[in-house]
Amino acid sequence: MTVAERGSDGRAGQLIDAWDEMREYVDHDPQEYERLVAECARELAAAPSGTLAYRWTLGLVLALPYLATRKPEDLDVEAAFGAASAAARALRDETCGHGEHPFQGSLEGQLECVPDVLRELGGEGAGGEGLWPDPRQSREAWLCPRNTAGYARVVMESLRPGSAGDDVPPFLPFEDRYELDGLTAIMEGYPLARTFDVAFDLSFAASALQEASGEDLAGRVFTATAVTWYVEVEADPEHEGAQQLVAELVGAFERALELLSDGGTCAHDAHPALPDDATEVLWVGAHLASARGRAVYERWPRKGVPPLGTVRCPVFVAATVRDSLARLRSC
Repeated sequence: MTVAERGSDGRAGQLIDAWDEMREYVDHDPQEYERLVAECARELAAAPSGTLAYRWTLGLVLALPYLATRKPEDLDVEAAFGAASAAARALRDETCGHGEHPFQGSLEGQLECVPDVLRELGGEGAGGEGLWPDPRQSREAWLCPRNTAGYARVVMESLRPGSAGDDVPPFLPFEDRYELDGLTAIMEGYPLARTFDVAFDLSFAASALQEASGEDLAGRVFTATAVTWYVEVEADPEHEGAQQLVAELVGAFERALELLSDGGTCAHDAHPALPDDATEVLWVGAHLASARGRAVYERWPRKGVPPLGTVRCPVFVAATVRDSLARLRSC
């Protein structure tokens, strides 16, 4: 039975469940996920303006966390990009009366809700109206061809940055989200199955800071700072891996301080404090480490984190580096 047949005979819920699993457990069953993406892309490419184009397009959106683990030249990535491009071309000029569409919102806040939206749109949900409280998020707006075209461009932009034009709202690159999820799980005490070794995985924050410069430097500093807080509390100072991690972090912070040494003074009367929770600091770092992440940070401010205008101040970032170095040297 093909994907289309499964959808048409009322069993679309099974397909949506599989996409949702792929979104959440990106490493669980790569062979099955590759097949799901290939089938979904094939169905969308065959009917990019069809009545189920919205479903296949949102299926590819749910596949983006998995696709971030793939290489650009992989066949499922190429198939997804091609199908999304076809849908964008076929649907983007359709007329509608909607002032805004769901694709223009924060993808970070929407992604977990997309499976429920799909179930409701296909008649597989509980039938509640709670999903449509905002006219911009109404059933009609979700089903609008221009909304489908918008999400198709989100897929394109994720797989090939710069390919979708200027009307795609910013979203955190899924590669950065993959890293953020892994580090967050470690710090919350439940390392993911893909975590090979805690110290080894944490060391990537040090190596990323060692290579960072320019606009991305502050984000890498804050990610390494969160790791430093974790190491200070949780690491065994006698463990060889922990000792090596501390040494790598110290070296990366020392280099960062050299890059920040010309920052001089600033015009700020005071600087905001970082959140007390290391996982919140990880969120700050992940978003400040790329232009797209910074755009998300500014457009959809997160409660409890410092504003973009001051958190990136070189004087504040340098002070954070010095504090982290002091903590590491006392380990």
